[in-house]
Amino acid sequence: MRLNKIITILMATSFMVVAEPQQQLAQAQAAYAQGDYARAAELLQTLALDGNADAQFELAKLYSLGHGVQRDALQASYWLEQAASQSSDYAESSKAKQDIYQALEQHKEHKKTVQDEAATTYATASDNLIADNPSTEVAVKPQNTVITNQSVFVDVQPKTAQSKTAQIVSAKPVAAVESAPSLPVLALAEANFNSGMRAFERQNYADAYSHWYPLATSGVVDAQFNLAAIYANGLGVSKNMLTAAHWFSAAAEQGFAQAQYHLALLFAQGRGVNQDDAQAVYWYQQAAEQGYILAQYNLGYMYSNGRGVQQDAAMAFFWYEKAAIAGDVDAQYMVALRYLQGIGVQVDNAKALQWFKAASEKEHAKSTYQLGLMALNGIAVSKNESRAVNYFLRAANQGVIEAQSELGISYSLGRGVRASDSRALEWLDKACTGQDLTACYYLGVHYAEGRGVRSDNQRAMQLFTRAANAGNKEAQYRLGLIFANGEGVAVDEKKAFTWLLKAAEQGIAAAQYLVGIRYANGTGVAVNDSAAVQWYQRAADQGDTYAQYNLGYMYANGRGVAKDQQKALYWYTKVAAEGDADAQFNLGLRYEMGNGVEQSDKSAVEWYQKAAAQNHLRAIAHLGYMYEKGYGVAMDQRKALQLYQQALPAKVPRALNALGLFYKNGQQVAADDAQAVELFRQAADQGYANAQYNLGWMYEYGRGVRKDLVKARDYYQLAAEQNEPLAQSQLNRLLNL
Repeated sequence: MRLNKIITILMATSFMVVAEPQQQLAQAQAAYAQGDYARAAELLQTLALDGNADAQFELAKLYSLGHGVQRDALQASYWLEQAASQSSDYAESSKAKQDIYQALEQHKEHKKTVQDEAATTYATASDNLIADNPSTEVAVKPQNTVITNQSVFVDVQPKTAQSKTAQIVSAKPVAAVESAPSLPVLALAEANFNSGMRAFERQNYADAYSHWYPLATSGVVDAQFNLAAIYANGLGVSKNMLTAAHWFSAAAEQGFAQAQYHLALLFAQGRGVNQDDAQAVYWYQQAAEQGYILAQYNLGYMYSNGRGVQQDAAMAFFWYEKAAIAGDVDAQYMVALRYLQGIGVQVDNAKALQWFKAASEKEHAKSTYQLGLMALNGIAVSKNESRAVNYFLRAANQGVIEAQSELGISYSLGRGVRASDSRALEWLDKACTGQDLTACYYLGVHYAEGRGVRSDNQRAMQLFTRAANAGNKEAQYRLGLIFANGEGVAVDEKKAFTWLLKAAEQGIAAAQYLVGIRYANGTGVAVNDSAAVQWYQRAADQGDTYAQYNLGYMYANGRGVAKDQQKALYWYTKVAAEGDADAQFNLGLRYEMGNGVEQSDKSAVEWYQKAAAQNHLRAIAHLGYMYEKGYGVAMDQRKALQLYQQALPAKVPRALNALGLFYKNGQQVAADDAQAVELFRQAADQGYANAQYNLGWMYEYGRGVRKDLVKARDYYQLAAEQNEPLAQSQLNRLLNL
């Protein structure tokens, strides 16, 4: 015989803030619109208990209509009064009052006398408990779970758990209250529990009290529990949490699990008793060991957060799992998360998947979202982006902001669904409004690129800055590029460096590389080769080929580190093996010159050929030289000429000089002194000694230019200063004429 009409929920507020009120209200409205009245009622109760007038008003309507809850005019009237006490809007809402009071009259007209047999089937006074947001680990759990088979989850508590609790705390008596009753009461011989129940149904709280009080004082546990509920809610008496705690304690001491649970809540929240987490743990433990699901969940919470007990992830998992096996959807979600993350239990993705599915089947939105992530990333299932989108859509429609973000990204990228800028914008905007920073970033991308919306650099900057200031690394990187390239703003190298550095510190390899470049070149920051090397190294370790190449360069030239040709060779080889043409050319050059590696013309040719296949002009020019001289490959003058001509746009001095000699000597081409002079000049202007000598020779003998001994001497002089032996000989001869 339990009284489920008393609203003991009023003393059971949550330990944790689970969502912004407006966001939760929107979720409730969305659930109601989809016909999920139970979910709507669950969410509205959470807000109503926190004093949200909007939710109280909506909850009153649900009770008057019987949507998501049992039709109950008493509850409807109560919540309307609560809303009206906070807002004149609801006090003056004649339509709502009419609906609710009409339901009240119908209730009175059709009310049947409560049979004793029916009374015994009532759930306890807290059956209307708040349903906490299942997306967050909470301490106060809903008490709307019907226990259908206690044998499923009632088990012998492990010795370790018993000993821990016993070592921590023992029951502490609740302060005594005045012995005199608050209202007139019957003699014990005249008191009858069921008569009290019928009086309560007539809202005659004084009569109910008159029957229950003497029974409670004589030790009738049901009467003690209901009397506690009356004091907790101020029904017919002044609200008195101290007295409520006294009667809950009396019932709890007799082993009544629900009373133990509610007493634990009072200790946890310090209502009617001094706040005492250790006592809360003790009473949760008593109820949990009797298979009381909500106590099991809350005990898991206490162990998880180290409240009233030493933090113990394994024990938290133990109690969450018990509640999960008993069918508690929030516990199923928590167990799944712990299997996924390896908290208190070894990682087991298959079991995580199993529990997420179990909770998702009960419309647990966060679990549905997690299933989407698992499908997206191929965790415990084959990667399936299309299936992930389906999960995200379900969860997004239930108000899960992260799912809305992922759905928007999927539409933006065409990931698992046909790309749609309009749908992407719709979901990204919802998620961004819900403070999902990744969604804000992608929304900024759409505004920056004019995808599905008119291009708006200012709006894009606002979104990027908002996300970046909150720590979103992608937004920080994007801002760095915007300021570096002047995209819609004036170029600002210092701001570019600041944002790139922030992104680099969060591990974006491309940002780390760019920070290294800026330290090396002094762009937006003072030159610091040592810092450049450090950032190149971090990016290189993540596989950034540009950083790997530059790191090789720094080791090769001793910039920011001691010169180390072996390390330079390591990084050049690593990048070259990944197909980078510059690195392949550098390796060819090293093998040709024996720089940091054993000299090998054959290896030089192999690397030059790989780079040449990617149209690397300098590699083509050097490969021409190898064919001309027959180094590492069979000599082939015609092939050399073709390669030199192909590399002309790169103006490689060695190739220009060699091609000039082809034209001077009429080798493989018709002789053309003027063309030879032009080619020699281009190479000479770059300081190539042999070309300077050849150009001096052309001036001395008037080949392709007017004879000019002064210019001939000057070019010989330039080449001689570079120890060009032929130029030194020619210079001595001219000076001694």
